[in-house]
Amino acid sequence: MDDCARLGPGETAAGRGFTDPGESAPDLAAAARMLAEVQHQVRHGGPVPARTRPLVVERREASRRHHRAILFDPRRLGDGRDLVWVGFFGVKRREADGAALTAMDDELVQELPAHPDILSYSSLELDDGDWGNLILLDGDEARERWRNSARHAYATRELAPRQYLYVRLHQGVLPGGACTGRAPVLRRTKYFDYRDGVTWRGEREWLP
Repeated sequence: MDDCARLGPGETAAGRGFTDPGESAPDLAAAARMLAEVQHQVRHGGPVPARTRPLVVERREASRRHHRAILFDPRRLGDGRDLVWVGFFGVKRREADGAALTAMDDELVQELPAHPDILSYSSLELDDGDWGNLILLDGDEARERWRNSARHAYATRELAPRQYLYVRLHQGVLPGGACTGRAPVLRRTKYFDYRDGVTWRGEREWLP
């Protein structure tokens, strides 16, 4: 990544408190809640749907927060092989019109069946009104193919700077897939700060 600040394990970028390593803990807790729902559906969700008709589960948690899980390939999610996961957590600009963001999320979800290595897509409303997303994929190549799709690239380069103050993008591996009960392993976090009108980027490697 060009002009990307490399952060050490305990380092916080000056003036960018959202890069504090401790800020990742609530993100990972939210990702664990989303993963638990995927696990439940893989184990107890009933007949496996065709990929063109994914399993969509929407509910309210006890806190009244909205939670949606879309499963495209429950068999692969639960077959015992490692998965790749991506967690997206951003703080929105409160003055921004959220309609464009909602529309883009809908478009991205509609496109997902065309990416056979994307296995599930979850969204969770957080306490502060922002949202987190968890995507489970069949390998690192699947993540790169989705990242480079035209619609995803537009959302990242054009829409995100207008809609968010800053973003944490976590990447890792899920050993044994969705049903082993093993915790997701965090490999790296990418940071994006849009507050100054020029995007600042940072990255932290959690594992050597």
